[in-house]
Amino acid sequence: MGLEEKLGETALDLVKNENVQNKVADLFGMLFPYAGIKKKAVDMYIEEIENSDLSTEAKMISLLNAKKTLKKIKNQKNIAEIAKENAKEGTDFSEKSGVSEEWFDRFMESASYVSSEEMQLVWGKILANEFEQPGCTPRNMTRILSEFTQDYAKAFRTLCSMRVLLISVNGDEKIVSANRRNAVVFDQNEEYMRKIGLSFELLNELETLGVIKFDTVAGYAVTDMNEKKVLVYINGNVIETSSHIDETFPIGNVLFTSAGEALSKITEPYTLEGYEDAVIKYLKSNNVTVETESLYNVVVFGERIHVDKKKQ
Repeated sequence: MGLEEKLGETALDLVKNENVQNKVADLFGMLFPYAGIKKKAVDMYIEEIENSDLSTEAKMISLLNAKKTLKKIKNQKNIAEIAKENAKEGTDFSEKSGVSEEWFDRFMESASYVSSEEMQLVWGKILANEFEQPGCTPRNMTRILSEFTQDYAKAFRTLCSMRVLLISVNGDEKIVSANRRNAVVFDQNEEYMRKIGLSFELLNELETLGVIKFDTVAGYAVTDMNEKKVLVYINGNVIETSSHIDETFPIGNVLFTSAGEALSKITEPYTLEGYEDAVIKYLKSNNVTVETESLYNVVVFGERIHVDKKKQ
């Protein structure tokens, strides 16, 4: 009998003896026994090997294999528990949840190799999201996460922190549209980007990985921006622009893929020093007229946005 089967059986025996098997299984659902294995079950299995009739050499090999497998199980256990802790209250973890068992098995198999606490947190949050919204995880996510190093995670968090709110205002000072966008303004700011850890080579690697699209030639833009006045809101500050080319407004050189969007939802952004100046430099280089000082106040309450002119 394999170690995983033995531990699963032992864990089931333990909870059965304590008359809580059904409660534990109901609590963890498909995450059981990943999140249900107790240290006592592991210790019992190790003790069985040590007390067996195997030769000394065979015991050593068995214990070595057990050690490797136990490390994988520990990784899976941590990730399953993170998923349970981070999921919204009332999330269904049962087989009736709609989560594909095939996807889940592949995900947890790959998760067994993730030892870094920082990366386990990423895996656990992605797993939580999948149970909250079955089928929301892009099919290539497991492969991407398997190659997602801590350096990539750090760089991606920086990308997620480059976020702006674009507010289109008409002649009556009314809001016509508002768009939250990631604006990675690499063009004209390569030195600044290197300073914050985003080199050209690293962004190319993230594109190859599959979390972003990277274009330093044409860049990307928001379309249907008919009003000439656009307010760029960044961390409480307002950049006022009064004209741009045609009906498009440039937003940088990076777009998130579907996998990148999924990862961005579990990534905590932070304030980037110097980012506002980098945005201004980028906009000016793309024929956007930036006013020296904004005449507008912008107040954001969650999804509610209020804009008015400053008192002169």
